[in-house]
Amino acid sequence: MHLLATSATLAAAAFFLAPAAPAFADRPDIERASYVDRYQDEFILDLCGIQTWTTVTERWSITMFPDGSQTFHVVRTFVPDDSRIPVEKGAGTSFFAPDGSKTTLGTPIHLFGPDGGTTLIDAGRVLFDTDGNVTAVDGPHPALDANLAQYYCPN
Repeated sequence: MHLLATSATLAAAAFFLAPAAPAFADRPDIERASYVDRYQDEFILDLCGIQTWTTVTERWSITMFPDGSQTFHVVRTFVPDDSRIPVEKGAGTSFFAPDGSKTTLGTPIHLFGPDGGTTLIDAGRVLFDTDGNVTAVDGPHPALDANLAQYYCPN
């Protein structure tokens, strides 16, 4: 009986001390975090001449794969204290290939006016080569050519 108990103990120890199976070794590593910050909004001051504090809330996650590729997802919301200024939200996901090229998808700018309706939205996809140069841009990006004061500043 004692020999059977010793064998069972050794078998259990071998199980717990054995190296992880390849299926576990090939799993991606995932990190997540979030924060809330509050700051004097220099962007709004420069653009509109209005002094305000803005609260930004950000949530992000990064997934790192064994082949060296990564996926980064972020969601941000900017809420100014001055209720005349629109709330800005942005969300995007970037895919980093092992060779250093990158694809980014999402809505980097989504403005909600004081009445709650959408006043501006950029959305689409941007491709970058291994040197970080933009190789393609798809989707509507009206903010690139817009006078942003007309969207951010109260009349």
